[in-house]
Amino acid sequence: MKFDTQGWGLDRGNWGGLHGILIAPRNRDPQLMVTFCHGFGAPGTDLVSLTEEIVPLLSDDLTPPAFFFPEGPIDLEETYGMPGASAWWPLNMAMLAELAAADDFSALQDQVPAGLDAARTQLVEAITSCASSKGWDSLSHVLGGFSQGSMLAVDTALRGASLNVKGVVIWSGALICESVWREAHCHRALQVPAFQSHGTQDSILPVSAGRALNQFLSDLGWTIDGMEFQGPHTIPMAGIEGAARLIEGAITQSK
Repeated sequence: MKFDTQGWGLDRGNWGGLHGILIAPRNRDPQLMVTFCHGFGAPGTDLVSLTEEIVPLLSDDLTPPAFFFPEGPIDLEETYGMPGASAWWPLNMAMLAELAAADDFSALQDQVPAGLDAARTQLVEAITSCASSKGWDSLSHVLGGFSQGSMLAVDTALRGASLNVKGVVIWSGALICESVWREAHCHRALQVPAFQSHGTQDSILPVSAGRALNQFLSDLGWTIDGMEFQGPHTIPMAGIEGAARLIEGAITQSK
């Protein structure tokens, strides 16, 4: 599928209280919306360029999806001295550095971060508001993100009950909220395909944290297309290709 800029529209707006960017085909209503959430400390535009990399990997026989890139509600300039940077919830950077150095994130596996519930609520409102503004009220959804954004995507898939989730993309994520997520799964029994990638040289969220998440979701019955790569805290080309495979499968399911 060719990414022809003439055939795609880009809208900037505020949906459900979150600023964001929507990229969608101009002349065809999508059956699927793909929402990607950036990581801690990144600008809201951080993942937008992935659209141009993912779309050409999709089959020409499929209806193109819409891509939504919301910006986290927390401005990090005043608190962290990071102008232009956003987050979904606050982080204790010193503690995370200590855990990363010890390669042991088990202390965080059952914690529900302060601000996560509010972030999930805002994200669901932004997604539904954006879709409704275009008249796309019966869309299926793929949720995904990088680092902190991937954890929000998993949490929203499990606990954002109003969304019809067909898949989750997890780039460099970690297990959090273990008990809460397991309880949510017991109530909703959501089992979706997921793609996960993680660098074996990740010094921010060690690969062990990603492996713990992989095992947890597998135990819930999720089907996970997972890959590790030799590299740091980033999204490799193979990670983009894996996301495209999942999105293509979700479009096919949404027909």
